Amino acid sequence: MVDAYHHFHTTVETFFEPAHGLLYAGLLAAYVFVAIAMVINHRRGFAWRYALPKGYETTIAGLIVFLAGGVLDMIKHTLWGFEEGFNALLSPTHLLIGAGMFLIIAGPVRSAMEREHPPRSLLGQLPMLLALASMMELMHWGTQFIFLSEAERMNAPLDPAGFPHDTLTLLALLYYKQGIGLLAVIVQSLLMIGFALYAAQRIRLAGGALTVMFLVGNIFIAAAHSNYLGQFIGVVLASLLAGIFGDMVGRRWNLFAFGIPAIYWAVLLSVLAITMGGIWWTPDVISGSVLFAGIAGLFALALTNKEQSPSP
Repeated sequence: MVDAYHHFHTTVETFFEPAHGLLYAGLLAAYVFVAIAMVINHRRGFAWRYALPKGYETTIAGLIVFLAGGVLDMIKHTLWGFEEGFNALLSPTHLLIGAGMFLIIAGPVRSAMEREHPPRSLLGQLPMLLALASMMELMHWGTQFIFLSEAERMNAPLDPAGFPHDTLTLLALLYYKQGIGLLAVIVQSLLMIGFALYAAQRIRLAGGALTVMFLVGNIFIAAAHSNYLGQFIGVVLASLLAGIFGDMVGRRWNLFAFGIPAIYWAVLLSVLAITMGGIWWTPDVISGSVLFAGIAGLFALALTNKEQSPSP
């Protein structure tokens, strides 16, 4: 996310810059600690193929994919320079790096859920929760162009009534900006409730688990992407209250699925209205977007079709 911030707010002209150094230092650390764990467990008598806990097979695969993507990305940047805008977002080497990171982080999640006795305390679940939150951050990175709603009044398109000669152009812009805003509501709602349902339906989450997951899973992309403090504060408060609500309602699935995204967007839009000089969306669009978020959550719940209780 530090690298994302640099790409959003500065000009990146070389592969060898601090944010990239931090990114690949993290990859090196992952290699080192995985190797240490494997050696220790092998010395304890485990065969090499069983030298990591069950579930960490994806981490090994991710390390290989990440390394391949990093090498190819360095070669690509050296030969053809740096991408900008959507080219950077959809660069195959960047997507390969992201896929490797996703697989690396999946290890603690699979490990926790495949144990005979899954962790029950918040501390015991913390590695899994931080991994899930990091996976959320990666998904936000991939959908960063629709992470923020741009509902702030300062982002409002020009009123067609004031420019009669440009009415069609301005109406098209209005439609486009409103559509992107609603798309942000739908996609980010599905991401949040998707991760929440995946975790809550497979393991008995400890109190505070969703609050931790939503805060860590949203604030880093918000910090990287926000141009104004109000936008960042809105994401933090919305994530906090949505997480608290999810922790409180537990396995009352309909309330869980509807309430988490609806509360997130209701709080976020309210904070933007208070801190950013109002929002340009009409009352119908505001209330309808919050309702749409909740309906998207119920839709995700219907797709999971998982009625059984989580593991004891």
